[in-house]
Amino acid sequence: MIIPMHLDDIDKALLSMAEGDLDVCERPFDAWADKIGISVDEVISRLQALKRKGIIREIKAILRHTKAGFIANAMVVWAVPQTLMDEIGPKISSFNAVSHCYERTGFGRYTVFSMIHAKNRDEVQQTVRSISHAVGIDDFRIFWSIKELKKTSMRYFHQEDSCDE
Repeated sequence: MIIPMHLDDIDKALLSMAEGDLDVCERPFDAWADKIGISVDEVISRLQALKRKGIIREIKAILRHTKAGFIANAMVVWAVPQTLMDEIGPKISSFNAVSHCYERTGFGRYTVFSMIHAKNRDEVQQTVRSISHAVGIDDFRIFWSIKELKKTSMRYFHQEDSCDE
């Protein structure tokens, strides 16, 4: 049973900012506090409370892999038997080059989808071989990324522009 949590306007504003990028500055939470009109201590305590309540898991940095030189990207689908999912899924996701790893249905025998990033295709293929060897699965397919069309965080709360009308 899901118990709805009451979120006030300040919580919603914080969540809206947390969905996007942190300002590139020495003290980004100070910038959030200034935008909302509260103290930085309140920003931090509210974020901690949202985490305790299970509304957020973490606030953390996400690497923009292509800007960092990881230009070879591939979705690799693995034929993992359901009976081995709890064992093999975490092993695949433990590889540093794997940014996303999901169990999915509806794709026949391919039940695990992983996104792998590297500096070139050879590195991706080496990672795939290493994963295959480590988990004992040699039934997989590699789908290479050609062009990034969109990369944004999911937006659940949208902060309204505060323009005077």
